[in-house]
Amino acid sequence: MRDSKISRTQLMALLWAGVMAPAAELLPALLLPGAGKGAWLAVVLAAPLALTAGWLMGALADQRGLAAAVTEVLGRWLGGGVLLLYIVWALFLLSLRLRLCAQRLLASGERDGSLWFFLLAMAAVLLWIGRGQLPAFARAGQLFLTALLITAGVVLGLSLFQSKPERLFPIWWADAAPVLQATLSAAGVMGWGLFLPFLMGEVRDQGERKNWHWLFWGLGGVLLLAAAQAIILGNLGAELAARLDNPFFSLAKSVGVEGAFQRVEGVVAALWTFADLTMGGILVFSVRAMADQLLPGRGMRWAGWGTVPLAAAGALLLFPTIGTAEEWNRHMVPAGNLALGFLLPALLLAVESLLRKTEKYGTSCRKK
Repeated sequence: MRDSKISRTQLMALLWAGVMAPAAELLPALLLPGAGKGAWLAVVLAAPLALTAGWLMGALADQRGLAAAVTEVLGRWLGGGVLLLYIVWALFLLSLRLRLCAQRLLASGERDGSLWFFLLAMAAVLLWIGRGQLPAFARAGQLFLTALLITAGVVLGLSLFQSKPERLFPIWWADAAPVLQATLSAAGVMGWGLFLPFLMGEVRDQGERKNWHWLFWGLGGVLLLAAAQAIILGNLGAELAARLDNPFFSLAKSVGVEGAFQRVEGVVAALWTFADLTMGGILVFSVRAMADQLLPGRGMRWAGWGTVPLAAAGALLLFPTIGTAEEWNRHMVPAGNLALGFLLPALLLAVESLLRKTEKYGTSCRKK
């Protein structure tokens, strides 16, 4: 049935709606210590690496989904071990997302409330989403992306007139090496979307092979992120933005229209929960797909009930203090995303290509 699957547009809408949560937290602050005023350029230069990673995982997943591809290439036992590695990383990222969302909501309310309350409320919503169907979640993701783009557009649009070009230029040749180094971190932030290929088995119109569609969404999303970083840096400057934990949300504090609205940062922080829910839903449905591959008929049921409670427990146990989650998010997550979203898929694709050549050679020899 057509309604039992999702479209490519919905898949890409989920990608960018989910990535907007870590991007708002990490960019450009993560890149500023090395790249300085060239942090926005590092995001642009990360586009080839991010697009290559997406192509590698998409080529490996094809129409079967990445979970099925891994077990087909490596076999049941070795492939199952790789899937368990992805499941553990997905649970860690989900724990981190729950914790960071709860901390942001707590901070936006001037510490009025409980971290436990926000975290458990977020976990309850994700549990409800994860027990549902992927097409319904994909339709919600499109609405979430629309709301997030409108919100970001208002904040960045009102800030554009206060931006100063001298805070972005000039960028000299001496700045090239630090900017290039920062591209890895930028690609690692976008690597939060590495679990989308596990859902490609549920995409209905892949056979049409319209590669321009993937390129449009991929390159367009990266360029919009780069434009957002340029506006933030042009407004705050590299030195001030580097001292702030979340420059985007700090920028929202200065946004206002006289006589219309003032101090919208609380509204922006609350609306950004849509991005957290989208990323959380991606991780839950990806774990469901992997669990169903490992335990056909039973894994999806276990994952639907167990993923979110395990992640909620991890959010409370792994990050005992307020600053712990931010440290893990800055220093460990980008590298882990690059390893599992670029290096490992490249290795798996090479193994698959080698196996195909070996099988073809063996078949030709038998014919002779």
